[in-house]
Amino acid sequence: MNHAEIATTALEKRERAGKELREFATNTQDRTLTPAERKRETELLDEIAENDEMAKRHISAAALEDDAMRVNTPLKTLGAKRNFDSPRESLNRVSAGELMSRSIQMARGITTAGTGKAFSPEEMAKKFVDLLAPGSVVMASGVTRVQTNAETYSFPVIRSDFTAGFVGELDDLPTGGFGAEPLKVTPRKIAAADMLANELVQDGGSAFMDPVAKSLMRSVSLGFDREALIGTGANKGFVGIANTPGIQTHEAKGGFKDLDAFVAAFGKLEAVNSKATAVVMHPTTWAGLMALREASGSLKPLLSESAGSPTAGIQRTILGVPVWISPFMPGTDVLTYEADQICAIWRKDAGFQVSDQFGFLKDGTAVRAIARAAIAVPNASAVCKITVTA
Repeated sequence: MNHAEIATTALEKRERAGKELREFATNTQDRTLTPAERKRETELLDEIAENDEMAKRHISAAALEDDAMRVNTPLKTLGAKRNFDSPRESLNRVSAGELMSRSIQMARGITTAGTGKAFSPEEMAKKFVDLLAPGSVVMASGVTRVQTNAETYSFPVIRSDFTAGFVGELDDLPTGGFGAEPLKVTPRKIAAADMLANELVQDGGSAFMDPVAKSLMRSVSLGFDREALIGTGANKGFVGIANTPGIQTHEAKGGFKDLDAFVAAFGKLEAVNSKATAVVMHPTTWAGLMALREASGSLKPLLSESAGSPTAGIQRTILGVPVWISPFMPGTDVLTYEADQICAIWRKDAGFQVSDQFGFLKDGTAVRAIARAAIAVPNASAVCKITVTA
């Protein structure tokens, strides 16, 4: 058995022992325990604690093993399937609904003086941020992900370079010219929450939890994307890429009649030793570009490959640069940037948290997903915003 299977078996054993202990406590609550009953209670408490520890240990081992596989197997990053003689379950392939379902089970576990919960629901779903990333256009575009536990993260930003010059032997070396200052970024809280009826939670299981979990993930990822792209810092958010001071701009007068505006924007990035690796625009903007024709009276789209036909698919790229679609981008704005020059600061990975305390009188279970993140653009000139004007 692999680590994930052992952890699952330990959780099942813990659940059975917990159920027996709850029944045992109900049947003996009005009398003193006999020596045999006291012994059985101790055995059950020890069994719960033992399986808690085993599950925690193997879940951690499975996560480390999976991370190591991802580093050592580039094909996994590319989405290729791996074939092994003995299949191995990866926690990343567990559905979001199953993660939430397990989190709820753990939250309802017994906590007594003899046994504490070995890990919280948030720990159980620590892979949640990996499930969140594909739903985020900004994260998928290749920005640099920075993990921190600090309340404020500081980047050193170089404003001017050293001054170099030719000197003779034993002459004083040229000094000065270098200037730098810190860019401080405070990750902001992004959250979504709701109350679920216990009948749905108990009867639906992971099949019901899957759409609930995906909805929570989608809400958090969309909330992050909105701020990351066009945030102004208002309403407890952070400043997004499009509103970062110092980014380059280009004006496309009269709209996009060809790709000249993108050529100009890419050129501006090249002029400051950057390279366009991502383009983000509104869906209607992309639709308008796909409607452009190669020549007047032609049916062939301008964006199709030179040897392609009018019925062939169009790659979502412009001049070889990948294009990402987001409903949060204004129809008049397009962002072009070098993705690794933009940093997504994550103070806390998004994770499920559940509680039946808040909904006790309503027979409900509260669920929530919380992340703390922000966007930083230390090199603002690596971004160019194209704005369509009349």
